Amino acid sequence: MLKRLLTGSLLLLVLVGCKYSRYVPDDRYLLWKSEIDLVDGGSADALAEGVIRQQPNRRFLFISALRPGLGIYSWGNGEEDNFWSQRGKAPVILDEVKAERSSSQLQLYYFNKGYFQAKVDKEVVYEGKKAEVYYRVRRGPRYKIDSISYNLPSALEKLRLAEQKETELEVGDFYDLNNLDQERIRLKRLFRNHGYFDFSEGYISFDADTNNLPGQHKIHLKMQVRGIPKKQGDSIVYRPIKPYFINKVTIIPDFNFQNQNRASDSSEYLGYQLKYDSLQYNPRYLTDAVHFGKGDLYREKNIKATSFHFGGYKAFNVTELNFNKYPNDTGRSLLDVEIRLVPQDKRSFNTEFEVTNTSGNYGLNASIGIINRNLFRGGEALSFKINGGLEYQPTVANTETLSRTLEYGAEVRIDFPRFLLPFNSVGLIPKRMRPRSNLSIYANRTTRIEFDRETFGGRISYEWNESPQKTHQVDLLNLSFSNLFAIDDFFISQLDESQILAFSSEFISSTSWKFTYTGQESVSQRYYDFFSSDLELAGNFQSVLVNNFGNEDPFNGNQTLFGAPAFQFARIDLDYRYYIKPSRDQLYVFRVNAGYVLPYGLSDIDFNGEQYRLPPFSRFFFIGGTNDLRAWPAYRAGGGIDRVSSYADSSSSFAIGTLKLLGNIEYRFPIWNYWNLKGALFMDFGNIWLTGGLETDKNGFNPQNLARDLYLGTGAGLRVDLDFFVIRFDVGLRLRDPGYYEVGEEWVVLTKPRFDNLTYNIALGYPF
Repeated sequence: MLKRLLTGSLLLLVLVGCKYSRYVPDDRYLLWKSEIDLVDGGSADALAEGVIRQQPNRRFLFISALRPGLGIYSWGNGEEDNFWSQRGKAPVILDEVKAERSSSQLQLYYFNKGYFQAKVDKEVVYEGKKAEVYYRVRRGPRYKIDSISYNLPSALEKLRLAEQKETELEVGDFYDLNNLDQERIRLKRLFRNHGYFDFSEGYISFDADTNNLPGQHKIHLKMQVRGIPKKQGDSIVYRPIKPYFINKVTIIPDFNFQNQNRASDSSEYLGYQLKYDSLQYNPRYLTDAVHFGKGDLYREKNIKATSFHFGGYKAFNVTELNFNKYPNDTGRSLLDVEIRLVPQDKRSFNTEFEVTNTSGNYGLNASIGIINRNLFRGGEALSFKINGGLEYQPTVANTETLSRTLEYGAEVRIDFPRFLLPFNSVGLIPKRMRPRSNLSIYANRTTRIEFDRETFGGRISYEWNESPQKTHQVDLLNLSFSNLFAIDDFFISQLDESQILAFSSEFISSTSWKFTYTGQESVSQRYYDFFSSDLELAGNFQSVLVNNFGNEDPFNGNQTLFGAPAFQFARIDLDYRYYIKPSRDQLYVFRVNAGYVLPYGLSDIDFNGEQYRLPPFSRFFFIGGTNDLRAWPAYRAGGGIDRVSSYADSSSSFAIGTLKLLGNIEYRFPIWNYWNLKGALFMDFGNIWLTGGLETDKNGFNPQNLARDLYLGTGAGLRVDLDFFVIRFDVGLRLRDPGYYEVGEEWVVLTKPRFDNLTYNIALGYPF
């Protein structure tokens, strides 16, 4: 660890000592600072900063003297083909023309924000080979909207009034051109969703008048839609805006761009025209994804839903919708729609391979699978996957003693692009729900030094979309049978009574409902949230079987099926996240995660004269790991103020709980754009507790003791964002361990300052 610190410190010193201006021409200057100074108070927002045409070379962690990209570039010879030049960032040379243009654009930016009297003065300060540019902004008064009037065709005005509550403009708001643009986009979407196929936001104009309100810093806003502009001779005329209706819908499921519109055969199904050379799909499969039909009013949301639906099938490489205006004498504006689909290959293979490092535990995972598409001509997909993994994990008794963990298994799955029901459901389920279902069976085996476990099971699942933001999944039946072949005696000796009882073979029959909501509608959205819930009920079906076919375990009195304990429980897991995006490259994330499991019925166990209520081991909660409390490895923290971690040596216990509370705060920021290198600072806190008769004075939950029981960790991380996946490296530092509360040493960052207790995590993807 000391070597790493020395190496990192030496690298920082080398970068700081670099002569950043080495490759700056003699008559030019290195742009060292570019700053907006609001003379009349306040600070510039991120959007104003983005107006500046030239930004200095990026700093590291806001340290002005440390600029890694520029420092690495200076190690080279200044030529573009040099090794260091390619990996660094060339010095940003001050461009006076761009600085002057930035000054003008900055003034325009504040004008568009309602500061109609804004003035910007540019000042350049030279020091040696460096230049600092200051933009002195005097914004003046900001104008407000005093009144709004509208001049729209009557049909459009009715639509606007019906959706007036959704407007981006209100009397009393400050004038902001961005709000006007958002209102244009909103109205365009509204009109295009009510038939106006060729309507554009450019047809909407705004006039801001300050003449009638002199000296009051208020404006009258006038919105106008004249019609669709068309050049006639040397002048512009405006033709009326009319709604469009769908005339004919043609689906081509085997479209070939090399041989367009030459299908040899055709048919009709539910009013849709099918054109093909050889129809490989059940017509219902194709028409289920089309959210409009002959005679329908054109609605843009239905067009997008159709593209999204076909994309969800994962059966076609290309989905293209073409529209042609249909000439007619009826006076109605009509559209012919052609849906072009380019199918994927019937069969495909896929392989996955990854190297893992979880809290210092190295491993390999690999899988190979085959997909057979359109199995029954209805878009069904049959997949078969074999997977295996090898990882070295610490034993329960000693975190420095690694044991080999070997996992391998297989899964067979059939995905259906509809609900799997015993009756014909055509027309019964709204297409917008995009119903789908799947059947799967699986088996896997886990072999460790402490135990050897085999699990197999099956699942029937149904999924649908309530809206573009809301998704539901119901596992109607989820069966799993886990057989514990062997368990190490020393491992058992390290567990308490509840852990011994829970760590056994298990037979689970459950039904679950998962709900997911995402508030992010676009990548540029500044504020959005995310929520997911997972509710599981288990054992009700098993209780019927137990009454007729079950046996009693002589060891603990538990009811068994097929030699494995049967359980009844209810479990809920909630996850809420709030995202704040102040700029394109920065993000703040706030997360709260809570879970609770309530065992009952079949989960009652009589052991040594004591009554216990236990869920199966796989349904207990744990804390720690790469996506959780990152300063502790998984299972190595928790249990109220029970002592789990040891700081004197490498020995350790593990903890499980029936109640979990977790909070995370993370700030993500860019470091080096060339390698898409990003950084993160984070704070994690939480704990798990036992309830329902399993608890003791130490590991039980009491709301009054919540602050006392919290684990607290912090840390920093690096992420390499490769678009298709993210490589993540986090270092977690333990701040507070409630296991040492009773001896007054819970602030372990002060009482136990050992760098060996840093936790390293390497993972793929963001933690949340």
